[in-house]
Amino acid sequence: MTRFTPVYGEFVDRLGEISLLRSKAAALAQTTRAVRHRAEISALCRGSVVLLSSHIEAYVKELGEHTLDAIYDNGVCRSKISLPFFYHLSRARIENVRSGSQPANIASHMRSFVEHDATMWGSQGGFPTPIVAYDFNGGFSNPSFDKVKAYLGRFGYENFRRDFMRRLGRAAQPTITGLDQIVDTRNSIAHGDPSATKTPAEVKDMITLAKVFCRTVDTLFAEWCSANLCKIRR
Repeated sequence: MTRFTPVYGEFVDRLGEISLLRSKAAALAQTTRAVRHRAEISALCRGSVVLLSSHIEAYVKELGEHTLDAIYDNGVCRSKISLPFFYHLSRARIENVRSGSQPANIASHMRSFVEHDATMWGSQGGFPTPIVAYDFNGGFSNPSFDKVKAYLGRFGYENFRRDFMRRLGRAAQPTITGLDQIVDTRNSIAHGDPSATKTPAEVKDMITLAKVFCRTVDTLFAEWCSANLCKIRR
């Protein structure tokens, strides 16, 4: 069995493009004309932070998609799967029913739910058809620690924070804080804050922290899945 899921390996590969941007910014910062290139250095670093946050988000979603495929491919019995999983499986259609106020509207959405999802909600045997990741992943974005914890909770993993703190020890809280700073900086940049930037050295530290966070998520979630659902590492 491999040490990490293939999703983590793909995440690390994608970090290469961020390193290219950061390296260019660092090279400019070390020249005698660094002040002249200040705007370009800032733009490269800002772009690096936005990409980094996006890659972390994509990693978490793809880890989920990989797990959904494994659940289906391994025929995991639905009696082993937590109820919140089924809610997120059908979340959009359930919310349509909940938001309805007129009988005809509610009935229409109920029919849609029955036609699309009824066969998936049985409690015995594996899922009859592949699980649609687009529906399951709905609502997850901006990968702060609490949002990642909530996303993993969709599968029934309720002790992620406890396990994360135990696994990283003293490094756990700084890693959580650093992750949230990446997301907060990304959001500030996206909202046009010109002061939201980082130095090339700070971006390098962020990349290192992102690897630690995602590597820890990968290990903990794979261990939990192996004990409760199925193996997701090859």
